Formats: sequence, C-alpha cells, structure tokens
Amino acid sequence: MDDDGKRPPGKWRNTQGQQSPRKAPPRTRQPPTPRPVTESYLRNSAMHYLSQRAASTSMLRQTLVRRAKRRLCQQSLPEEIGERIDTTIANLVKLGLINDDTFAANRAASLVRKGFSKRRIEQGLHAKGIKGERAARAIGDDLDELAQARLFSERKRLGPWRRSAATPETHQKDLRAMARAGFSLSVARLALKPED
Repeated sequence: MDDDGKRPPGKWRNTQGQQSPRKAPPRTRQPPTPRPVTESYLRNSAMHYLSQRAASTSMLRQTLVRRAKRRLCQQSLPEEIGERIDTTIANLVKLGLINDDTFAANRAASLVRKGFSKRRIEQGLHAKGIKGERAARAIGDDLDELAQARLFSERKRLGPWRRSAATPETHQKDLRAMARAGFSLSVARLALKPED
C-alpha cells in the first residue's frame, strides 16, 4: 500500500508483502488425443441427443458426424465410421425412436401456430432435413395464407395491433416483417388493414 493507504493500480501484494504478478503465466494446451468411435459410443451419443430434443434423421446424422470428427480429431471421416453412423440411425428408425413423418408434422404444426406462411414453413422444414413430398404432407393443402398473415401480425403486434400510432415508416417496417415471414405483398397489405 502507498502512504495514503491505497493500492497502486494493477498491482496487489500477497500475505508476505511481496509484489505478485498481475497475470498468471499462460497455460500450454495439450493437443487432443484421438479416441475410437465405436458403435456403443454412437448409440449412446444418439440416445443422449434424442433425449433432449426431437430430431429428424438428417439432424441426427449431422450431429453424429460432428461428434465423431471431434472424437477422432479429424476433418473428414473414414468410410467405416460413416457406415457405423448409418447403421446406428437405421437401428433407431427400426426401434421407432426417430420418425421423420412425425417430426415433420409436429414441426409444421408449431410453425403454423406461430403464424408463418406456407413458404416460410417449407423453408423451416428444409433446414431440418425434411424435403419434398414429406414436407408437403406435413403442411397440408388447407393452409389459409391470409389467416396466417393476420395471426402473425397479431402475434408480432403489427398494423392494427400496434400499440403506438401508425406512421408511414412503421407501415413499411411492418411490411418488411411480413415479407421476412414469407408473405406476399398483397397478402401482407390485406392482413395489415384494420378489420371492420
């Protein structure tokens, strides 16, 4: 301590009164050691992943590939590991722990409840590995775009549900939000009109 009883900035003293360094010496990091990727490791890893969230086969495959690469300390996987991953996924599908149709239906229903457009729902399913006919079946043909747009604008408090007074700037902002949700300009304009 100084004469006035204050500590000098950036320094501190230990119990013996000796000045100690401000930073600890940098630690050296050991390179990771590769570990084997066995069938039991893949099964346990897949079960742990599925116990936390619902997943499609594509999502599970990406996760298992990423974990196997990290475990092997490699950027690419040998073919035998890829075959083990495929076998693990096939066994889980046989057991009924992974079902892409159920996953797609649940995911589509969740996005419909949020008020997204059909196009945005298809994009969301595509990002999860659900494509084509399976995605179309999950969404269905009876989706009303205008009702979805009104649900979305009410949920996000756009247009007539806005708390503050509408201005041309806020109207443009609302139209951009509707476009990001996948709605066409004509549907967005109809949805943002106040209902009589």
